[in-house]
Amino acid sequence: MVGEIIAGLVIGSGLNLVKETPVLDAFSELGAMMLLFVVGLHTRLKDLLKIGLDATIVATLGVAVPMALGYFFILFTGHKGMEALFIATALVATSVGITARVLRDMKLEHTVSAKLILGAAVADDILGLLVLAIVTGETNGSIDVPKIISLFFIVVLFIIGVFLIGGRTVKMLKTKLANLQLEKAEFTLSMAVLLGLSFLTSYIGMASIVGAFFAGLLMAELENQHLSDMFDSIYEFLVPFFFVMIGMKIEPHLFLDKSILIIGLVYTLIAIVGKYAGCGLGAIRYGFSVMNLVGLGMIPRGEVGMIVALIGLNMGVINSTAYAIIVFMVVLTTLITPFILSFVARHWQVK
Repeated sequence: MVGEIIAGLVIGSGLNLVKETPVLDAFSELGAMMLLFVVGLHTRLKDLLKIGLDATIVATLGVAVPMALGYFFILFTGHKGMEALFIATALVATSVGITARVLRDMKLEHTVSAKLILGAAVADDILGLLVLAIVTGETNGSIDVPKIISLFFIVVLFIIGVFLIGGRTVKMLKTKLANLQLEKAEFTLSMAVLLGLSFLTSYIGMASIVGAFFAGLLMAELENQHLSDMFDSIYEFLVPFFFVMIGMKIEPHLFLDKSILIIGLVYTLIAIVGKYAGCGLGAIRYGFSVMNLVGLGMIPRGEVGMIVALIGLNMGVINSTAYAIIVFMVVLTTLITPFILSFVARHWQVK
């Protein structure tokens, strides 16, 4: 995975061989969707429901702690209140695609730690969406409370609908598909559910990868051991696009500016410590091994932080220096997490 990111850096901003295009962006998003779908295929819905409350606690603390620490640090560096609030918002949401890839590559997707991370990532995305809505509303001078409340209820209804209606529908289709005995019928159904739920989550304002993960959870209820094998070729083709595109978005000159480098390093340290402490504390009842892996697994910000930075820059809330600091943090947390996570997973007992 790190090789794919570095490859993107080299062929993109390094040698300038490949330009970012809408087609590559589309392949990148499809790759992220396929990654989370396959991870969902290896996760049982009933196991995720068991840790639903704990995952929500992990996500809540993982949002509150880094945001508070980041806000006060940015105020200390001389940025204004609104700008500081926006920069702190970039610390909120986790990019689970990075962690999901490491866990899958290391065959750890069935562990309690992995289920907590994935469950928390879903809740994290919802909370991040609400925080961003509040902050952008405050920036515009008025917070649309009814809109935020309605958004929250739409997301909750979506999750309940997936679990209740979707789960029952899949169980019903399981019997009908078995009777039809059509070759690869379950594969076709899975693709339809994957694209349908990804579109639906994008439509209501969440990340498409959340819908893809839910699609994988639902299709796992078919209990078809060969379904994952059917997606292997598509997985191997599409997923690298996601990580190569992350590399292409990296701007090497950010690491050479001393003013950005110093503040960026401290800001990144806050991003790491805030997520590690907040999310780890949320998993305290599972013991240190799980706390450690969950805290580390929630560190990468990936494309989520980039989106927040871009919104702030386009709205004129943050300047180019603040944007560069956020991008610096995103790049660093994205690059170091795979190394740390894989090292810990190899040398510690993973539960």
